[in-house]
Amino acid sequence: MDNKIFLRLLALVLIPAFLYMIYIAGSWGLADIYFSSAKNEIEHWKSGKITLEDKDWDRLRANLSKAVKLDPNNPEIHEKLAYVIEGRFFNVVSKEPKAQIVRLLALEHYRKSVHLRPVWPYAWANVASIKYRLGQIDDEFFEALHNVVKFGAWEPGLQRLVVELWINELKAFPQEEHQFVLEVVSRALEKQPNRILDLIRKKGLLGLICLIKKDNSLVVDYCEKYREVKEN
Repeated sequence: MDNKIFLRLLALVLIPAFLYMIYIAGSWGLADIYFSSAKNEIEHWKSGKITLEDKDWDRLRANLSKAVKLDPNNPEIHEKLAYVIEGRFFNVVSKEPKAQIVRLLALEHYRKSVHLRPVWPYAWANVASIKYRLGQIDDEFFEALHNVVKFGAWEPGLQRLVVELWINELKAFPQEEHQFVLEVVSRALEKQPNRILDLIRKKGLLGLICLIKKDNSLVVDYCEKYREVKEN
């Protein structure tokens, strides 16, 4: 084959591929601008530096929706979009119909996030948390809870989340799931004994843990301390 013909054919293949790569890079770059701006604003809101009104949540949602269209396989964008979709309803009780509709939409993006990044424990924590707020204590909820522990067993914040969800939905947990959470409690007692026992006490279950973990000296000492406080 003549070298000129070969080079022309090669150019016909490479130029479209090169242009497509430029387009993808540009899309990702623009998506990151939308994402980074929204992420910073949310962090400022979480830290109490700013307040967000309904129009602000709408704007953040619109910008992150643009970002996810530009970069649909980015798990962080799906996770943050889910967060802002539910944002204005964080303090709304789970039975409020409008809040539940919004949470169902947010759940879809949390599902997409764990699909794209299945070993990230905080993504599974988001699924478990929103399922709790939806009142859906089902197989998907327990799968998420198990994956939180599977991929983040020693993360203090995740340990507390698992224990708190268990306490809040105690009656909905089958026997085998109670045992699963008690194993989480055992690990948490190694990592953060006072914080986990304070949480359990405030939720009114200290007596149960005192009985179950009576072979743990830290638990015994803690229980005796609060038993004396209560008696006095």
